[in-house]
Order: sequence, then structure tokens, then C-alpha cells
Amino acid sequence: MSSPARLIAALFLAWLSWLPPAAAQQAPPAADVPTLEAVTVQGEQPGPGLWRATRDGRTLFILGSLAPLPKDMTWKTDEIDAALTHSGALISLPRVRIKPNTGFFGRLALLPFLIGVRNAPDGATLKDTVPPDVYARWLAVKARYIGNDRGVERYRPIFAVLELYKSAVKKAGLGKSGEIVRTVSDLARRHGVKEVPVEYTLLVDDPRAAIRSFKRSTLDDVSCFAQSVDNIDVQLADMTRRANAWATGDIAALRDERSERQRATCMNAVTEGGVAQRIGLADVPKAVRDTWLATVDATMANNAQAVAIVPIDDLLGDNGYLEALRAKGYAVASPDDPD
Repeated sequence: MSSPARLIAALFLAWLSWLPPAAAQQAPPAADVPTLEAVTVQGEQPGPGLWRATRDGRTLFILGSLAPLPKDMTWKTDEIDAALTHSGALISLPRVRIKPNTGFFGRLALLPFLIGVRNAPDGATLKDTVPPDVYARWLAVKARYIGNDRGVERYRPIFAVLELYKSAVKKAGLGKSGEIVRTVSDLARRHGVKEVPVEYTLLVDDPRAAIRSFKRSTLDDVSCFAQSVDNIDVQLADMTRRANAWATGDIAALRDERSERQRATCMNAVTEGGVAQRIGLADVPKAVRDTWLATVDATMANNAQAVAIVPIDDLLGDNGYLEALRAKGYAVASPDDPD
């Protein structure tokens, strides 16, 4: 599923879903031909191919999404187009929403509480928060990728990591994966295929108290920060390699245990804290997977064939969605299987 930054952002930026709907920005419409600027891979590329899960004569084709991706690439959509032509449904990319158990005006009342939520408690800076040797290394990578931004010095370490990755990815010439998802949605609409949403909503009963507690609390995120600072150049190289692997359909190269280990460190920093535990944030990944599996069962009960989009890092691994499908009796074939 990506770099650690995207996973942490998915959790923390969910707080922004508490804002009134008018504050949301609508994504621009997709072009007929998706183009994404490349680092090394350019031109028309096949993408990773489709996983195939079959049970009781019914087939689910699965596209693994990835971020970031090469920018100057044209994705050859023949395979996904053909799969959608004979499908009755497209199961959307799983989404998480964290929202207050309150109405519209309750959300408005939360806005003042959200101010400063990413800053360290009690006016502390990164220099105060992380060990001196780690901070010295941070200054070096900050100068290289972020530049002279004093504001980030007031951030909690995990939010500083987000800024570091966002700037580094941009400098590396990598882009977002949203165009891929929009392209698949456009193809589904073109073929008259209904889109089935997968959304898990975590309701927070006392959001004001949760935000106040979060602002006062400390996160065990120094380890995540140190790993990210020390590994940023290696991570960028890995992101580039995996982006190119996605584009060219190199499934073996998409399996990345080092990224998984760092992702686990940063995820634990987010989900194992007291505030996160109290609102149930630690349970979200399993809840999302269970929601997706239930959606698959319901969709396949009514369709002989369907297509799904899943972040590729959620798809792979011992605890991934593919293994969960096997446990439910599906026969799963990888795009690089000989047959």
C-alpha cells in the first residue's frame, strides 16, 4: 500500500473528514488516457496485471493500486477493460472515515479544537523531542528535501515525517495513484458496471475530549521518525523501484519486506497510543479488511464476475487480503502464475 507516509496520512488526515462537507474538494475529472510523469519508466506500460480469485464458478479480478507511481507513463488498460466488459460490479478502493458521533453543528464546533493538532505539546520543537544525533541527521535531510521551513520544526515527529516524505517524493518526480483509480471508475461507467463502495466509518462519541487528550499526549513516534530520517534515500530508491515494477508488471519486485517493517513501526506509533486505543483506531485495519471481505461475499453472490481495486500492500503478505480470500475458500492466482 505504499510508503509509511501514505499510511500515517490515511489515519491522521481522517480527522479532517470531521469538517463540514462543504470544505471537501472535488477531484478533477480524469482524462480519456491516463498519463503519469515517470522517473525511469516512460511510455505505454501494462501495469501489474490482475489477480484472479475463483470460488463456486464465480471470478473476482483484483487490481493492486500503488502510490507513488511514475508520472510520465501511459497505463495500458486493455486487461482491466476486458475484465470490466464481462463484470457485473466494480468493488471500489476501501476507504476509512473517522467522524464524530454528532451532527453538522457539532462538527463546526470542533474546528477550533483541531487547530494545532499536528504540533508537539507545550510548544516543544523537534530539537526538544528527538535525540540530538537523530536531530542532526534530520537537519541534513530536511535541508536536502524540505529546505528552510521553520514551521515543520514545531510538528510532532510523525507529522514531520509526513512533510519529509511528501517533499522527497515530489523532488524524486513521482506522482500520486489517483489517476489509476479514476481511470478504472471511468471504464466501469463506460461499460455500465455498477460501483460498489467499501467504506468503514469509525464513530467517536466524545471527539472534543479525544482531540484535547491527543494534543496533551505524547506518541511513541521517535522510532518511526529516526527510521524515516535514516532511510529516506533508500526508501526513495525503493519507491522508484516499486513504482517502475508496478508499471512494468514485475510482481516479484512489488513484494517489499523492508517497507513493511518500517510501515509497522510507524503504524504502531499511531495506533498504540492511549487516545488511539480509546477511540478504537488500533482496530481499524482489521475492520476495513472484514468490511471488504463482506462486500466481496455480497457482490459475488449476485455476480458471476466482478473487479476490485485494493492497495497492493494490503493485498500481499501473510495477513493480506489474498490470504484472507484463500481462507474463505477462494482459489487465488497471481498475474505472474504460468497458467
